[in-house]
Parts: sequence; C-alpha cells; structure tokens
Amino acid sequence: MEFVPKALIVGVFAAVQPSPAAPVTAEKINRIWAEVAPRQGYRQLQLAPDGSGAQFVGGHPDDGLTIQLPLIQVRANIEMTAEKAADEVQTTFKTIAKHLGLGQFFNLGIKHVYHAPIPTNDARGHVLRRVLGKNEDEVGPLQRGGQFWGGVKYGAGAPDNSQFVLTIEPWLADDRFIFIDLDAQFPGVTTLDTLKDRARDAEQYLTGAVREYLDSAEA
Repeated sequence: MEFVPKALIVGVFAAVQPSPAAPVTAEKINRIWAEVAPRQGYRQLQLAPDGSGAQFVGGHPDDGLTIQLPLIQVRANIEMTAEKAADEVQTTFKTIAKHLGLGQFFNLGIKHVYHAPIPTNDARGHVLRRVLGKNEDEVGPLQRGGQFWGGVKYGAGAPDNSQFVLTIEPWLADDRFIFIDLDAQFPGVTTLDTLKDRARDAEQYLTGAVREYLDSAEA
C-alpha cells in the first residue's frame, strides 16, 4: 500500500527558569520571525497583547508555529519527505531556543499524518470490511440511515515509556483515501538534537509495521 506523508506536528515543553526578565518579549518574537518566517514561508505574525506568546501562520493550513510557554509547537505541511520536514522543524526549534534562551525541554510529542490511496476508491468500505473485519449486517444496529464509517485506534508502549497511538479511518473529505494518524509521545527530559531521530523512529513504525498491518488486510 502506498503511503503519502501529509503533515508533521511537533510539540515540546520548555523548562522556564525564574528570572526578573520575561522569557518571551515582542522583541524576541520579532527576531525569531525575521529568521524563521522567510525559510518556512510564514505569512502572518499574531502576537499576544502582552507579548508573552505568538502564533506564526503559514500559507497552508498545516503550516504554523505556536509559542506559548511552556509549550512550543511547530506544524509543517510535508511537501517533499517526512525526513526533510523533520530536519526543518528541528532547525526552527533550535532558532526559537536560541532567541528565548531556553536549554531544557521535556515531554516531546510528534504526530505524523499520512494518507493511503485505496484502489477501489471506497475507503469507508475498505476500513469496515478489511481492517475491522465487519460486514453491514454486523454493524447494522449502529447505523442511522445516512453515511456510516468505522476506524481503529491502537496504543503501543515501549520499555522506554514512549507511547505510540495509531488511528486508522477513512478520510471523510475524500473517500479515495485512508487517513492515518500516529501520535508519538516521549515523556521525560529530551533535547532538541534528538527531535529528528525521534521523528524518524515514528516514521519507520508507520512505513514498516503499520504498512505491513494494512497490507495484510488487503490480502
């Protein structure tokens, strides 16, 4: 089954040290904007009234950046590869950390969004019959006379306490595609240098184990 990467969302919490100086100011935000916006194609800067946070808005709905300490989140539409997107996101985080004077981070979260085209152009039916293994009679009591669909959600933990939550369902905007969402959580202390590696771990889980699972449903 073909997997098409669509979006990458990365969030992390920053440890903010008590200090007389505000960790975020309008001046610092403007410095970040000047360095990040041309590279990422952000088009609009929305600054909090007190200068304590900001939203950077891109030309695509999946492109954006949120600074609302302790949370920092970067959202990226994947135009080329997930690996390249992760590399750019890591660079953006390092730029933010440099200008805000941040050095400690924890609870890294990485979300990959993929689409998978279905040859029958019937993602609702494919997920229901092949992935869930159900037929219309079995789910009949749940239907209400209109469109009906189903999906699956799995949680997979690991010895390092990381947690992958996988959601597979029809993409309701276009029934030719399955929507695949992997929310990877890495609790505890982290560093920005590991961001790209963690994103790759999640991507390999998708393109390996998840693809194998969906391919077996087609057999």
